[in-house]
Amino acid sequence: MVKKPEIFLVLGGDVFVGRHVVERLKARGDQVSVFDSTQRHVDVPFYHGDIREKAQILDAVKESGATCIIHTISPLSIRNQENPGIFHEVNVEGTRKVIEAAQEAGVHNIVYHSSSGVVFDGHDIKNGDENLPYVKNPPSPYTRSRISAEKLILGANGKMGLKTACIRPSGIFGVGDQELIVGAYQTWKNGSTNVQFGSNENLVDRTYVANVALALVLAADKLENNEVAGQVFFIANNEPCLFWDFMRNLWDGFDQAFPNEAHPGNKITVIPRFIALLLAHVTGLVAWLLRRDPPLLTPYTVKFYDGKRVFYFYKSETTTWV
Repeated sequence: MVKKPEIFLVLGGDVFVGRHVVERLKARGDQVSVFDSTQRHVDVPFYHGDIREKAQILDAVKESGATCIIHTISPLSIRNQENPGIFHEVNVEGTRKVIEAAQEAGVHNIVYHSSSGVVFDGHDIKNGDENLPYVKNPPSPYTRSRISAEKLILGANGKMGLKTACIRPSGIFGVGDQELIVGAYQTWKNGSTNVQFGSNENLVDRTYVANVALALVLAADKLENNEVAGQVFFIANNEPCLFWDFMRNLWDGFDQAFPNEAHPGNKITVIPRFIALLLAHVTGLVAWLLRRDPPLLTPYTVKFYDGKRVFYFYKSETTTWV
């Protein structure tokens, strides 16, 4: 018997990763709809809604006829620091409602766009694979919510006809990015590109957004395969780069794009890791004593800037995708 083509509903399909997923599905002729809280594109059926409202998700699933959900919704990790509760509301409770809506509607496949950060607590990762445990003490509400969402997705596999999988990209960048590129631009605009935390000897994995979209679609295609269902997969470009070299490439690009505002030739000020950690602890203590919001520089962010994050992709490379 010939298998019927999947009908896709992309949650968060109007922006960044989700939009790239939609474009990939469209390009190969799939039937695809979008569920999102904003609409910038009008080339596919669109369902306006809030992932925290199960009824809205259920309506979109039923009206679109979706048989497979690709879930890419998450609040931006840095831009929502002043509202930490939003991570639990969207990533945990929202994902729970996605699962419930899918089960009620008879959807059989869900692929979740997660994050490699669920295993990073500041300690170096070298050739890390899917056997790494979740961090015991999540460094942020964002990471905690991502871990909880993954557990919900994986826990739903095999229940009420559902098959699920999680994709864990590392360091996403590319067209439509609202966080890494925007943050790099703000640093460049402020003229503080000459400050470097750590020695710049730490390799990190990066993932171009189109590769994330490809991984999500491949996982959706192969969820009937037990190699994929109930599994997590790290993905990246498999071209680790030095953290600060990558950032300086971005800043050089801004110099070229906006020559009248360029900051060429600034001497780099290197702040050793132990001094940066000391500063982070002191500023955090001062903010706590004065009952102010936590500073942007925290022990975790120092370790993020100076930590190694390189993954091993044997599982992704040996899984049967075609």
